[in-house]
Amino acid sequence: MKNKKFKAAAALLMSGSLLLASSASAFSDVEGQDAKITESLQKKGIIQGVTAEKFAPRSKLTGAQGVYMAVHALGLEAKNDGGKKGQGKTPWYSTAQKIAEDNGIKLPKDFKWTGEMTKEQFAYILDQAISATGNYPMIKMYIEVADSDKGNPLYSGSIQRLLLMKITELDKDRNFQPKASITRIEAARMVYKAAEFVEAHKDDAQQVNDNVSFKLHKVNDEVNKVELTRHDQPNPGYGIRVAKVEFPNEKKAVVYYELTSPNPDSAYAQVITDSKTETFVPSRYTVEIAPLN
Repeated sequence: MKNKKFKAAAALLMSGSLLLASSASAFSDVEGQDAKITESLQKKGIIQGVTAEKFAPRSKLTGAQGVYMAVHALGLEAKNDGGKKGQGKTPWYSTAQKIAEDNGIKLPKDFKWTGEMTKEQFAYILDQAISATGNYPMIKMYIEVADSDKGNPLYSGSIQRLLLMKITELDKDRNFQPKASITRIEAARMVYKAAEFVEAHKDDAQQVNDNVSFKLHKVNDEVNKVELTRHDQPNPGYGIRVAKVEFPNEKKAVVYYELTSPNPDSAYAQVITDSKTETFVPSRYTVEIAPLN
């Protein structure tokens, strides 16, 4: 009976929050480099054990735990104090959910907060969390993954980037096992290495700016071309588009623009780039530009 009660209590802890306080001592069920990793992450509040002494390294990670680990290991924060509102008690992972949303982290289509997370799903989320801290120069090289045909092509770019950054690795047969459920220790290793990578390369990170200007080019006596430029972006994935043009009075035209972000599933050359877009307005109007709110 005592054994059954212990197992039930452990299962409850494993399915719940990583925020529960526990002893700062090392876990007894991890050793070597993994002991160093888990102890470091535990002290920072990024992981917790199923008990004060056990980490359960081979147990499966839930979606909520994975998002929590990724955003907190990379030091991401919510952009505002809005938070999620609603009646009743909010789930323990609501803060991590808000941080992910505010930093533009997209969740996989089949993601479940309380379900198990696959290796490719975790790679996809962790890659986006790294990108949210800055853009890092990277060698354009393709690493052959023997079982790449077994995974979702949408996540292949993230897997490639994590392999290039040495945040994850292939097994002895050069397989990534994308559809396998990721374990707690596998995720801990990856977020630990991701945090090390960001810290080591923070001086090389290229930050995105919103420096936008425009020029008028005469097309003919009746029409001007308005050319908008988004300056000095870290790669061609950061673009700009005209959202709409409004005419608030008989003399003024306002061109509203929208800034676009890189597709997280695509690889871009890390080169400083100016992105451009254009539209046309009658020459009798003076022109102003403004971001689309």
